[in-house]
Amino acid sequence: MTTNTQEAARLADKYRVVFWGEDIFPVDPVTIARNVGVEVLETELLPDVSGALIKEAGKDPIIILEATDHSNRKRFSCAHELGHYASRVESDDDDRQYEYVDFRDGNSTTGQDPEEVFANNFAACLLMPEAEVRSRAKNTTHAELAVFFGVSNEAMKIRLRTLRLL
Repeated sequence: MTTNTQEAARLADKYRVVFWGEDIFPVDPVTIARNVGVEVLETELLPDVSGALIKEAGKDPIIILEATDHSNRKRFSCAHELGHYASRVESDDDDRQYEYVDFRDGNSTTGQDPEEVFANNFAACLLMPEAEVRSRAKNTTHAELAVFFGVSNEAMKIRLRTLRLL
């Protein structure tokens, strides 16, 4: 499994350019997922679950999103699950059965699990590419950036801090 932060950015750029279009924002990770053969479904999940990626042996993978989440949250959750998928494919580890279930709890943001760190970085880079963020951050508030990229204010602030722009 791929877990490197720079690799997450490289793969996110590749997926965005090849399966979406380099300069079109906000990025739609559902379209990207479907373009790479991953089905995306929405349903009501358990209260503490934000999304999941499920791959059964011999079947295509499926991303499941919480139907009642805000569209920005669903976009980030889908991009996060797509990051898990991209890591598996890049490592030639996509043939077997696997499952990722992402919870809304303190552990999800601690940065302890390399696979979760990779998926979060992939999602941030896919939805908010560094060059575009740097270019637009000069003359725009973080709230305006969040609207442009289709992410929450909190996700935008984290991305700006990560890039040392805030």
